[in-house]
Amino acid sequence: MKTKALFSLIVLFVLVSAFKERPKNLIKLKKVFTSSYAYIPNGSVTIDEREIETSAFYMFRTEVSNLNYAEFLNFLTEDKLKSKYAVKSNNWTELFASEPLAEHYYAHPAYENYPVVNVSAENAGAYCDWLTSVYETIDIGLPDDMKLVFRLPTRAEWVRAANGEAISSYSWGSGYLRNTDGVYLANFNGIGSEHIHRNAETGEFEIVTLPSYMGVAGHLNDHADVTAPVDGYAAHGFGLKQMNGNVAEMLADSDQAAGGSWRSPGYDIRNESLMPYDDASPEVGFRPIAVLVKK
Repeated sequence: MKTKALFSLIVLFVLVSAFKERPKNLIKLKKVFTSSYAYIPNGSVTIDEREIETSAFYMFRTEVSNLNYAEFLNFLTEDKLKSKYAVKSNNWTELFASEPLAEHYYAHPAYENYPVVNVSAENAGAYCDWLTSVYETIDIGLPDDMKLVFRLPTRAEWVRAANGEAISSYSWGSGYLRNTDGVYLANFNGIGSEHIHRNAETGEFEIVTLPSYMGVAGHLNDHADVTAPVDGYAAHGFGLKQMNGNVAEMLADSDQAAGGSWRSPGYDIRNESLMPYDDASPEVGFRPIAVLVKK
């Protein structure tokens, strides 16, 4: 009996401690918002040997899709603005000379749930400003004196969200790109041994491009030709999908995108990976965050 009583006290202590650790000022928002946005509690990350504290925020659970972005463009009433913020679909031809993606990737209904690409940081900023105005008109359970402001994440915020509560190479909490069944956990350039050549003269290993007749499976053996749907892989950590690979995600830090893309090798889709970009790119998309502020 004493053992059972002691066990009960231990369980009660654990439950009470867990309750005390919950943020006392956490505002419970309605499902109309939380179904699309995950809560990222305050925490810290170490970047370049420097520890950075991050305040709590909300993050879109997926990358912004073509359909999401089309809703923004449809909201604009001026043709001048529609043209200014239009997707630069012709940028696909920089990678594929006669690729139908330039014509169909954004416009065709089959790609509605794929990440929007070929948009600039200015486009993404305008989209975030639009979201701020939209959520001022929707009752999501905020106190009357507060509102949400949407923007691109800083690098520290992005890494905090990708890490979850367990710091690791990738958002699924391990340093491996496959699960125990051998299935890839992200959409990236899975360069296999068939691409590795050892230069007999220098002794260095080199990556070679195989002839096209060897097929996509030899080059992108995660079974996605280019991008995958924004919800194509399981959620991890805080309930976010595809923080690694698929499309590199713009940061508030100028001209940088995080997490690697469908063209990046495995090492370059880590939580701390960065890639530069200077314009709209078929490899770069975005994912907004929302912060609570006083009106």
